[in-house]
Amino acid sequence: HVAVGTGTVIDKKGIQRYQQGIRDRAAPRIDGGEIIRVEAHPIPEHPRPWRVKDRAILVGDAAGYVTKCSGEGIYFAAKSGRMCAETIVKNSK
Repeated sequence: HVAVGTGTVIDKKGIQRYQQGIRDRAAPRIDGGEIIRVEAHPIPEHPRPWRVKDRAILVGDAAGYVTKCSGEGIYFAAKSGRMCAETIVKNSK
C-alpha cells in the first residue's frame, strides 16, 4: 500500500500532470506493483462553525483541525480524538 498526498491544484490538468510525475518518480520503487485505485479527498483546512452539537462531536479533519501551510492533521486528529474520549469517559461516570 502506498499513499501519497499531492496537495491541491486548482485546474484538473495541473493535478493530473503532478500525479503522473509522482507515479513516474515512484515507478522504480514499486516495480511490479499494481495501481488498484486512485482517490483524492480535499483536506478541510477551515474550522467548522461548530464542533459540538447535541450528542455529536467533530474531531480531527472533520473538525477542520489542519495546519493550512502543510496540510498536517495527524497530530490534531489524535489529540482532539483523545480529548473527546477523555471527556466522554469523565462525563459518563
